[in-house]
Amino acid sequence: MPRRRGDRSVAEARGRPLWLRFRSRRSVLALEEEARAALAHGDVAVALVALETLARRYRWHAPVEALLFRRAARPAGGAQAEALLRGIAACAGFRRHHRAYAAVSLVYRAAASGDCSLARELQVGLEAAVAELEADPATLHCGRRNRENRLKRLISSRAALLHLALLQHDQQALAAIGPWAHALLARLDFDRLPADVSLRLMSNFGRCLALQAPLAPQALRLDLERLVAEAARPRHRHSRAPEDHLGFLRGLLADLGTGAPLLAILNVDTPELRAGLGAFWQAAAQGRGA
Repeated sequence: MPRRRGDRSVAEARGRPLWLRFRSRRSVLALEEEARAALAHGDVAVALVALETLARRYRWHAPVEALLFRRAARPAGGAQAEALLRGIAACAGFRRHHRAYAAVSLVYRAAASGDCSLARELQVGLEAAVAELEADPATLHCGRRNRENRLKRLISSRAALLHLALLQHDQQALAAIGPWAHALLARLDFDRLPADVSLRLMSNFGRCLALQAPLAPQALRLDLERLVAEAARPRHRHSRAPEDHLGFLRGLLADLGTGAPLLAILNVDTPELRAGLGAFWQAAAQGRGA
């Protein structure tokens, strides 16, 4: 499709206008080095100022994306990594989806460490972000690339809330996620989504759908079969997604017949989260038999 007048170029869509590649190269490189040096010395505040300047003034987002999506790029210290993610999530100078994924990363840190205080702190903001995405009909056929895609962000955020609910043993929240995912799937036309996005959201979608298992195993089986059929389509053959989404979905289908809690849905596997999932499975099964 030809690019219309006023459309952003590929470089702009990825965050860096072409004219800045040359005019501001020295400033951009200096700020990148300032951020790296600050993080190496544990000065998260200075690093955040440099990163925010790169994002806001120069629209150069590669450094913050590396910190968000490559854990090895973050500070080794847990407190520093948390402070960095908090700073990104809270600063309006960063792009909205970067702030959202910083919050999601914090959720998984809370889930891994059993930090219920941090979980409660994050929950309100994440639920508000989910509500905003759900209120926009265009979310269901968002054409943006992987990390910017609103539907993928919606499903990633809901999967993160799933883990918060497990940590807090929130049976009501857990019981609502499976039917929510089932209803969302019924409204989706995967052909209206970029192929790469469609594949990359599959695993977290499967995690949300899996909470139907104790009450509606047959509905879950049909939903997972639809995801498997989509993930197996030729249009995904050349995807560079690092995860084996098709294999994950097939594994859920195979495990569904056991009747046991689907532990594979845990993005973070801890005794506390396993206990939360087991408690939900037991309570839901008892409700079904009542």
